[in-house]
Amino acid sequence: MAEKYYIDTCIWRDHYENRFGPQGRPLGNYATKLFTKIMKDKDTIIFSNHIIYEMEKAFTPEQVEEMFQILFLMKILKKIEIIKDDWEEAKKIAQERDVSKSDSLHAILARNNNAILITQNLKDFEKFSDMITIKRPEDIIS
Repeated sequence: MAEKYYIDTCIWRDHYENRFGPQGRPLGNYATKLFTKIMKDKDTIIFSNHIIYEMEKAFTPEQVEEMFQILFLMKILKKIEIIKDDWEEAKKIAQERDVSKSDSLHAILARNNNAILITQNLKDFEKFSDMITIKRPEDIIS
């Protein structure tokens, strides 16, 4: 059965910047292997304007478009819309759980679309474990 993933901004950046984590963890390598697996398995990646907004803090709009292009062409990448109710719920959950509105929104979008949220920020997202499944790239590729 095909999987659906909501990929946190940090994973996109890990892949495109080939980043390393503490103790030299090859985050870029994990992210690249994840994208390769998703393409091979013809799974789906969902994303929102909020991912684009966060990506454009580090890259130009043209670079972001180029990053997404191959996945669009392969029909793996699917854009989802953020509605007002999503933002309202994200604000409420952010206050209740003492987390950022941005992380709350990502969690809500993953939940609403039955997607696994992929992140390296397990500590930040563990407060959503009652709502969604959260994994790191290395959990998927191993």
